[in-house]
Amino acid sequence: MRALEDVKNQVRSMTSRRYVEEAVAAYGAGAYRAALISIWIAVAADIIEKIRIMAEQAGPAVQLRDDLDNAIKGNNVNALQGFERSLITRAHKDLELIGSREAEDLARIYQDRHLCAHPAFVSDGEDLFSPSAELVRAHLATAVDALLSQPAVTGRKAIERFGREIASDSFPRDDARLNDHLRASYTDHGTTALKANLIKVVCKETLKPGVPLRQRWRSTRTARELQKITPHLFDEQMRVVLAPAQNLLDDDGLMALATGLCYIQGTWEALHDGTRARLEEMLRSVKPLDLVETHMLFYGALPPEPVAGMLVARLEDVTAPGALRELKGEVSFYVGEGPDPRLIPVLTGLAAEASSYEGGAAILQFINGLAHAMTDAQLERLLEVCLGNGQIRGSVLGNRQIERMRWYGPQGEHARAAWEKWDAPKDAEALGGE
Repeated sequence: MRALEDVKNQVRSMTSRRYVEEAVAAYGAGAYRAALISIWIAVAADIIEKIRIMAEQAGPAVQLRDDLDNAIKGNNVNALQGFERSLITRAHKDLELIGSREAEDLARIYQDRHLCAHPAFVSDGEDLFSPSAELVRAHLATAVDALLSQPAVTGRKAIERFGREIASDSFPRDDARLNDHLRASYTDHGTTALKANLIKVVCKETLKPGVPLRQRWRSTRTARELQKITPHLFDEQMRVVLAPAQNLLDDDGLMALATGLCYIQGTWEALHDGTRARLEEMLRSVKPLDLVETHMLFYGALPPEPVAGMLVARLEDVTAPGALRELKGEVSFYVGEGPDPRLIPVLTGLAAEASSYEGGAAILQFINGLAHAMTDAQLERLLEVCLGNGQIRGSVLGNRQIERMRWYGPQGEHARAAWEKWDAPKDAEALGGE
């Protein structure tokens, strides 16, 4: 149970905090009816203050502010009472300050406030409503969490702002900084409704094949960080998006799923058996060049299993002679600075089984794209394998690819020792020739 002092300190507005302090003082004195009335006053005052703040930025808040000012100026009591009665609805529907759940919770405070403040609401022979200490504490926590601790930002405006940010050059490229940005700007002080809507918007963006891969990947990274920040809400809202969307995905949509939400833990479990079967078939049949270049599915860390296993199984096709002949640029560009560590052992195994000069050279060419990320032990194992495979050791093409690794691969002590072993047969042949 949170201390009332901690709850009070979460209130953003100094005006609203003053009313909350009155509620806390009344609670401490055992005046629970007075405390509950003060809680509602804090809620009403906070919504009105936010209306005035938001009216400065135009939008629906302008009309609400003008209606209120006209009623005050004309001393129109009926209009003022009606305005107060509709405050929660307006905060929810018009301004999107709160979600439907928060609106229901705040409406209970309003109803209980009536029971405390209006004796006429009590049936004949009944005592005036007397809220318990627990109810008052619960209402106070609800008011603070749902409204009083939140900034004067509508859900729609926040979503629009995020849309501008994700399309800008200033969007964080580092995941840790992206996480910090999302917390500071959207989740730490955002309503549940805002967070839920942001999750849904981001997940939907990842499923749009018409959006460039770079832009969709930003949405995927955002989704991944949102899952870390609010895991239960994220998983719930991701399933809300996937439930209808996955049945409508064409082949391009399935590849958008593979390059997007499939990088998020729990996505595979949220898919229907039919979608899983279609996605698996797509990843088996898509051209190797498209896997590497168009969809960049070997860039950086692979998706969670079982999709990672499906991609690893395609390495034999990707490294087949001629498979990447039309690749625009070096392999290193398409695997990134930090390629998945699972790739090199599998590729080393393929090199051991290479049955032709061209096949061995093609495998080594792909491995060269990962040479910058290899460890000494991985290089040592690869050279050992290549030394034992005549289709590589005896191939000019294979040796050419091996020599490239000498300069782009690891340069540690064990790596140097591995190169000495590789060079030893050549040195022996040279001495024998003399």
